[in-house]
Formats: sequence, structure tokens, C-alpha cells
Amino acid sequence: MRLKWWQLALVVSVSIGFVILLYVVAEFGRLRLVTAQDDVRRAQGQLARVVDLYQLVMNAESGHRGYLLTGDPSYLEPLHRAEGQIDNLGRQLVQTYRGRDERVDSAIRQLGPLARSRMKQMQESIAVYEALGQSAGFRLANSPTRHDTESTFRESAQITGDYQRALMGSSLENLERDLMLAGRLNLATLLLGLGLAVTAAIALVRIERNRAEAATGLQRQHDELKSQFDAQTRELTGLARHLQHVQEEERARLSRGLHDELGGVLLAARMDVTWMQRHATGDDADVTMRLERLKQVLDQGIELKRRVVEELRPTLLDTMGLLAALRWQGEETCRRADLRCTERFPDEEPQFSRAGAIALFRVVQEALANVAKHARASEVDIALELTDSEVVVTVQDNGVGAAPEDLNRPRSHGVAGLRHRIHVLGGLLDISSAPNRGTTVRVRVPLANVSGTSGADDGDSGTFTSVPRAVGPGPAA
Repeated sequence: MRLKWWQLALVVSVSIGFVILLYVVAEFGRLRLVTAQDDVRRAQGQLARVVDLYQLVMNAESGHRGYLLTGDPSYLEPLHRAEGQIDNLGRQLVQTYRGRDERVDSAIRQLGPLARSRMKQMQESIAVYEALGQSAGFRLANSPTRHDTESTFRESAQITGDYQRALMGSSLENLERDLMLAGRLNLATLLLGLGLAVTAAIALVRIERNRAEAATGLQRQHDELKSQFDAQTRELTGLARHLQHVQEEERARLSRGLHDELGGVLLAARMDVTWMQRHATGDDADVTMRLERLKQVLDQGIELKRRVVEELRPTLLDTMGLLAALRWQGEETCRRADLRCTERFPDEEPQFSRAGAIALFRVVQEALANVAKHARASEVDIALELTDSEVVVTVQDNGVGAAPEDLNRPRSHGVAGLRHRIHVLGGLLDISSAPNRGTTVRVRVPLANVSGTSGADDGDSGTFTSVPRAVGPGPAA
């Protein structure tokens, strides 16, 4: 089909008009988005300054308290560092404020002077401490005027931070609204462009052919990228397993060194103190008291050494096996955290590989540590169950629980570490929790991957059989 000249002119004119309209719409949307983005960036910068100023004062306060407690001049480093930055931040906060809220304006203008006043008060406390001693320094540091200044500073920082967060939220809403408007304008121009598509029917065959060729090329690139991704995944899995192996071996070496060398030194010192008590002459009560105190300190050091050694590498794991080590870890955690512990283990322990045993032990250790630190639980249940093909380890508590989004936060490194450790063994980690309903950590690992004949300790990795994801319900919690 041949187009007449006036039809061609009409098509060209409409096409040019469509391009101009598209440019106007895009530029209009871009300007609105730039304005909204500037508002968000300005609110973010102001909030960052408030946070930085607050953090400087709090760090200086911590260093000030540490110096009053210990007299160590190194604690004053945050105080000296803050002195050179507080004025600059306070001045920037005042200069960059563009709002009209008198309450926020007053809070922003007070932040710098209050911070400087608090720094001056801390310096006065330090001067009194150095001149009159620790008691006088603490009395001045804990005086009501100091607390009032700190409370006023916190309140001003809170007001400013809340305002900037609210401003950032409104700016983001404007940004979303502008995005929606730009999308609708783009949709309108798209509908207009569809009308022009009728005149482009002649080019459909060529476009389709080009699209097919592009799709073939994209598919080829996809296959190549997938192959590279799979290779890198195997390499990273192998590297992760190697690093875990090196880490555990280093922990074992350090544990043996502490047990042999530090343990020997502490035990020899303890025996010498006992000998001195038995052979001391005279009735000097002060010497007797100091010897008894020294003996108690050595006993505490020996006990601390034992705990550190067991945390690094439980001796029971290498001598008595995984179940004995799990029992010991459960008893230790429950005793320290005042928990009632219930254990469910098989009557006979299979032969676990060295890597498999330490991996399962670390999972239970990390889960119990989380229970002790965060769960506020009174009971915890530890179970290890065996099937024909799997090892299932479960740690369940009756604590406060957590929302699902809290378990997947970017900074949940403990959960990520557990998941990756189990992934290296070809297993699955499942954490189920809800507020006020406790938490259940369940691990399923193929028995062949952690058994004594799996070859898991020879440095190979990435060749484990994985647990199928489409499997029937696991053991009851």
C-alpha cells in the first residue's frame, strides 16, 4: 500500500506533535519530581545533622562518665572530638531551616547552645574531678541543673527529629503523588501514541523479526549469565564452607592454647597461693585477707577461662559427641538465664562428621543465645530427631516472639549466619514466630550430609544433596 503525499504529511505532522507533547509531559513530570526529591534530600540532610549532633553529645557524655569512673584520659577523646563539630552542626541546623513552625524554630535554635552548655558542664565536672576528687566530680555531674540541661537538649533534639521525619514523610507523599501524576500523563500520551500505531502497520513484520532476533539474543545472554551465576554460587558456597572450617579450626586451636597455657599459669598461681596460706607465719589479718581475695580472683579467672574455652570449642563435642555437647550447652544457657529446659534426644547417637556436628551445635548455640538475650522466655525445648534421611533440630521457647518482618531485617546477621551455615550443608532453616507466641527454630539437614561417612571434612563443598522444599509436614513443634 502506497501512501499519498497528504497522508504522509499528516503522519509526519502528528508524529512530530506527539514527540513534542511527550517531551513536554516528560519535562513537566521531571521538574516536579526534582522538586520533590530536593525536599526529601533537604529533610534527610537536616535529620542527619540532628542525629549527628545528638550522637556527638551522647558519645561525649559516655566518655565523660567513663573518665569520672576510671580516670582514664582516653575516655575524653569523644569529648574533645565533639568540641570542634558541635558549633558547626548547630549553625548549619539554623541556617538550613526553612519552616515556619515557631516551636520547631525555637528547638533548632536551642540545640547548638544547649549542646555547648552541656559540653561546658562536662568540662566543669572534669575540672572538679581533677581538683577535688571523684566524689565531687560525680556530685557536680549529677546535679539537677545538669540533668535539666540534658533533658532540655533531648527534648529539643526529639522535636527537631520528629519535625524532619514528618517533613520527609510529606515530601515522600508529594513525590509519590507526582509519580502517579506523571504515570497518568504518560498513560494519556501512550493512548495517543496507540492511534499512530495504526499507520505503522507496514513496519510490523520487520519489528517482529527484530524482536524475535533480540529475544533469541537475550535468551542466549540469560543462559550465559545463569551459567555464570550457578558457577559463582558454587564457588561462594565452597568458599563459605572453607571459611567456616578455618574458623572452627582456629577456634579449636585457640581453645587448646587457652586450656593448656593459660590454664596451667592460673592453676600454678592458685597452687602457690594455697601453699602460701598454709605456710604463712604470724597472725597478720591483712595478709590473710589479701591471700584469700587473691585465691578467689584466681578461681574466678579459672572459671572464666573454662567458659571461654567451652564457648570457643566445647570439649564435649570432640570427646563425648554432639548430644553430650548439646546437653551441656542447654544446661549452661538455662542456668545463666534462669530458664526451664526440656530436652528430647534419641537414645543412640549416630556417627556425625566433624563439620556436621559443629554446624548443628552452632545452630543450637546461636538459637539459645537469642532466647537468653531477646525472648524473655521461661521455658525452652531442645530436640534432635532422626528419620531415615534427615536430621531435624528444633529449639522452641515460650517468649515474647517477634513479627516476621523483624526476622528478615537487613541487620539480622545472626539469622542470616544460621541460614547460610545450614545452606552450605544442603539443609533448610525455618523460623516461625509471632508476638507473644514464642519462637520456633527448626533445621532440617540430610543425614548423609552430616554423617561420619559424608566426606564433609575433606574440604569439598557445594556437592551436598539438598532437602526438597516440597515435602510433607515436618515434625511437630
